[in-house]
Amino acid sequence: MPKIEFFDYQKLAKEKKMPAKILRKIVTELKHEFPKDRMMFELHMLRVINSGYRPN
Repeated sequence: MPKIEFFDYQKLAKEKKMPAKILRKIVTELKHEFPKDRMMFELHMLRVINSGYRPN
C-alpha cells in the first residue's frame, strides 16, 4: 500500500470492512487518474470508500 501523507483512507477502509483486493483495485484506478497529485488521490480514496463503491 502507498504511504499515507494527507488522509488515512486505509483506516476508513478497515472500518468499512472493505476487502484488501477491492482496495488495491481502487488504488490502481485512482493512481492512474491522479498520478502526480498525492492529496487528490487520497481525498478521492476517502470519497470512494465512503460511497460504498465496489469496482467490477
